Amino acid sequence: MFVCKLLFLLVILPGMAMAQSQAVILQYHHVDNRTPPVTSLSPARFAEHMRYLADNGFVVLPLEDVISALRQNEQLPDKAAVITFDDGYLSVYETAWPVLREYGWPFTIFISAGLVSSNSALYASWDQLREMGKNGATLANHTMTHPYFLDHPAGMSDQDWLAGIRREIEEAEAIIEMETGQSHKLLAYPYGEYNPQVKALVENLGYIGIGQHSGPVNSASDFMALPRFPFSGVYASMNSFGTKVNTLAFNARITEPASPVTNEQSPQATIAFDGEYRFDALGCFNNDQPMTIDTVNGETRQFRISTDVSNTGRRFRYNCTAPGTQGRYYWFSVPWVNPGIAE
Repeated sequence: MFVCKLLFLLVILPGMAMAQSQAVILQYHHVDNRTPPVTSLSPARFAEHMRYLADNGFVVLPLEDVISALRQNEQLPDKAAVITFDDGYLSVYETAWPVLREYGWPFTIFISAGLVSSNSALYASWDQLREMGKNGATLANHTMTHPYFLDHPAGMSDQDWLAGIRREIEEAEAIIEMETGQSHKLLAYPYGEYNPQVKALVENLGYIGIGQHSGPVNSASDFMALPRFPFSGVYASMNSFGTKVNTLAFNARITEPASPVTNEQSPQATIAFDGEYRFDALGCFNNDQPMTIDTVNGETRQFRISTDVSNTGRRFRYNCTAPGTQGRYYWFSVPWVNPGIAE
């Protein structure tokens, strides 16, 4: 079977202004030593992360405030940060919140509403969520049952498949509002998975979409798939934490392919950049391995990047960086998902 190779171009659009305002969104799940390492970090490491933010001049803001500022091209502090937690685990209430309360920082919890009462040893209760909600927490949507949106049952029409996703979102929002009084139209995609049809549905429902691929956000970001830096397991190390939270946002958008869904192990794609960057020092990486960068058009600053590294997991990403100012780096991530690989 012939599979078209997708083209990954980095395009600079001359003459367009660079956005100044930006922020980093941090993503956590468990803050616990007893939970699966891949979605966890220790209470001690979480405290280190928060201490780093406090000691290095970061201003922690509510997610909605950051999104509003970016969409209206309003200025944010130089080091603006947002703290988010997915799933609504009990450790957020018992361990993370006391640390955040000491700093007086807001945070967001994306709640899988149908799972809240399913396991009191794992998930925070509605009473606990309400308590946090009254004390600085934004309580937002992570669907009812945390499904794989891209698992399209054989024989099911697209219309019925999307209707099921819509129910997951709308029922969760209704329950969260009923239980907590909060409704923000902020949706974190389960597992960070989406495609153009899902994004269009989310947009039509009036939501902001939140992903799980890495990178800072600015006004050029895709507000149907905003990136976040995941911090758990090996990615929670203090060795890389400072670099990530200090990153700068490229003005960039993915123009090809239209979807992050792929059945290839080494796909290619297209990104359009707007602004002046150190493209002589541009580096793109797949599984920490350097990718090949070929100049397509030096005058318009178009580059083709490719990789021979195979990705065998369901989800993976390419990260591109370039030097910025004061030792900071620009960062942009291209997410991929192969729904044919089960988890």
